[in-house]
Amino acid sequence: MVDIIRKMPCWYIIIMILFSLYYASRGIVEQYRTHKSLNLGERIFVHYIQEILFKVVFTVSGFMALFIANDIFSSIGSVSNIGTGTALFLIFLILWGITGISGYLTYLIVAGKFPR
Repeated sequence: MVDIIRKMPCWYIIIMILFSLYYASRGIVEQYRTHKSLNLGERIFVHYIQEILFKVVFTVSGFMALFIANDIFSSIGSVSNIGTGTALFLIFLILWGITGISGYLTYLIVAGKFPR
């Protein structure tokens, strides 16, 4: 894991942090609007901490999945040499990365389906 992070360029890490903070703050706003009746301590302890952890973990995992997919794809000499397992793994990483970076991975994991 540390080796993967060391390979990442600085601009990639900065964008990953900015997206994570954006989705975490957006999640807090959503939770605030949904649970206005709770007092501040209950909202922070029950909803805000969970929302921040979910959004940050899934956004960072999306960025890492795309980086790993790019690393694997660039290490393959020819597209015709890709095995079935490698191709499926690359597709999984790309889908995980796109949904993680777009902010829908949290909903996909929790609900088990894409939001409408």
